[in-house]
Order: sequence, then structure tokens, then C-alpha cells
Amino acid sequence: MNEKKFRVGIAGATGYIGSEAMRLCATHPNLEIAWVTSESSAGRKVHELFPNLRGYVRDEFRAFEPELLGECDAAVLCLPHGGAMELAPTAIDKFPAVKLVDCSGDFRTSEFELWERFYERKHTAREYQSRFVYGLTEFNREAVRNAHYVSNPGCFATSIQLVLAPFARHGQLQGDIHVSSITGSSGSGNKPGQTTHHPERGQNVRAYKVLEHQHLVEMVPFLHSLSAKNDFDLFFVPHSGPFVRGIFTTVFMPLNEKLTMASVDALVRECYGNEWFVQMVSGTPEMRLVTHSNHAQVTYRVSGNLLVGMCAIDNLVKGGAGQAVQNLNLMLGLEETAGLLQPAAFV
Repeated sequence: MNEKKFRVGIAGATGYIGSEAMRLCATHPNLEIAWVTSESSAGRKVHELFPNLRGYVRDEFRAFEPELLGECDAAVLCLPHGGAMELAPTAIDKFPAVKLVDCSGDFRTSEFELWERFYERKHTAREYQSRFVYGLTEFNREAVRNAHYVSNPGCFATSIQLVLAPFARHGQLQGDIHVSSITGSSGSGNKPGQTTHHPERGQNVRAYKVLEHQHLVEMVPFLHSLSAKNDFDLFFVPHSGPFVRGIFTTVFMPLNEKLTMASVDALVRECYGNEWFVQMVSGTPEMRLVTHSNHAQVTYRVSGNLLVGMCAIDNLVKGGAGQAVQNLNLMLGLEETAGLLQPAAFV
């Protein structure tokens, strides 16, 4: 067992992903929190904003300064989209020894024209994107292990690709693939808005960014990269649900040939049979059985030439800070599961 302690900074620690990163790093056997930053809460004690971390994180929030990177071995960037590409040139050029995991969408794809259209901003650090490895851990493990900079996948992208990637690896993604996902209010961040206001969301379901969600920009290129035989279009409709945490995804995928349930099970088990964090279930996945954990549940059904796959994850853990720590573990030469072995609560 690796007993070395690595010092980790967390930038943007007052957001929901950042606060989860603090929670996970605070009890990690091999990580020590070097600093946490927040531009809006600099000078305040962490436990004032997050009383659940009283006694676990004793730091004060600091305003980010590039020199902070000289105080750590690695940093997890939990900044709004656009923040990481402003920071990356300084981090990479002046502090090349520091490893970075970026939880924003800034470096997930080299399709810059599409990125700028979906994210509605100019990408100002294109020359740095190629240094980042896409961190869908179960399907890019060795690249992550050898990486200095990792771009963490989006929450929807994680849940959808965990369904599709076993088939993408075998070049079996063909034709029009349709996806429906529903997410909790925490996926919208911690700044209140009309669509997250409880009276308007608490008993409501609505679609948004129909066929135009920004996670399409990262999913399509990565799934294509798993096999040159893949030839598909992805149509994605996300929904906001009346709950706080979790994503439930349903995928409808055509098959070129009829597959039995046994052959589908064998193909998926080849990918996930030895994975700690991806659980194959015989019934339906359930969000309550993965929330507050780094686990994902997947299952499949076959009818003729149609494959239906489902996945449940916690959007803030496996879809956010948990996968970031999973990637960081690999980058630092630690056990991949270190600090992430907490099970979900039953109710």
C-alpha cells in the first residue's frame, strides 16, 4: 500500500462539485488538502459554509493566485466553464510538476468550432487541449495513469458512455442512437435560478437543451475513437427532475444483427466484470443505490434489433468529484479505489 501523502489543492471549492471534492479528499488515506479557493468566500472558514465538514477541513477559503500551485502536488479544478482555460497556461507553463484534473468542459474535446457553438464562448487555450487526457476512467485507464493533465467527463456524458462504450469498443455503434436522461437540481449548480427554485421544480419534470446539450461535443468524438467501425449519430434529450442528486439514463440503440441477452451480457461483462465502480444489475438501476457513492449501475434489454441500456449514477460523485479522485489516484500511482470505497445509503 502506498503510504505517501500528496498535497492537493481544490479550486472553486464552494460549488457542489468542489464541495464534494473537499469531502472525498478530507478522508482520503493518501491525500492532504493543501488549499481550497473561492473568489466569493475568501477568508471564511470552510465549516461556516459547509458544516458537514467541521473537523474534517479546517482551512479558510482563499482567493486563487497562481503561486498556490507551488504548494501542492496536484490540483482539482472545479471552476465554471471557461475558468480552467484561463488558468491552464500559467499552471502548465510555470508549474509543470503539478498534476491537474479539470472538472469543467474546457478541455474535453479538440472539436473547437463545435465547442464554441455549444458553450457559447471563444476557446482561448486551444494549444493546451492536446495535453489533456479524457478521463472516462474505465475506458481510458492507461492513458489516465500516464497523464499529467486530465479532463474529467461531464455527468451526463459519464452515464451515457458507460452504457454505450462496451459496444463502441467493439465497433457496434451504428445508425441513430436515442438517449433520454433525467438529472437532479444539483446538476444546475448552487446559484439559484427559476429552473432550480423548489416550488417550480419540486413536483415538475421538464426537458431542456433538447438535441443541443454541450456534452454531445465530448461524447461523440470519444465513442468514435474506441473503434473506426463505429458509424452513428447521437440524439440526446436531457430532463430536469424533482430531486437533488442523481442521473438516470436510458439509451435506445439499433443493432446490425440480432443479439441474444446472453451475448449482450457476455460483451458487457467483458468490460465491467472486474470493475469495482460499475455494477451490472439484473433489474433496473436505482439512483438511491448509487447516490453519495462513486458507483454506477448498468443493465440492458434486447428486443429483436433494438438494444435498451440504462445507467444510474450520482451526478456529483461518479459524474463529478468521485471520478476526478478516481483519475487522480491513477495519476499519482495510488490504488484506484483509494478514498472512494463508501457504499451508497440504502434509503
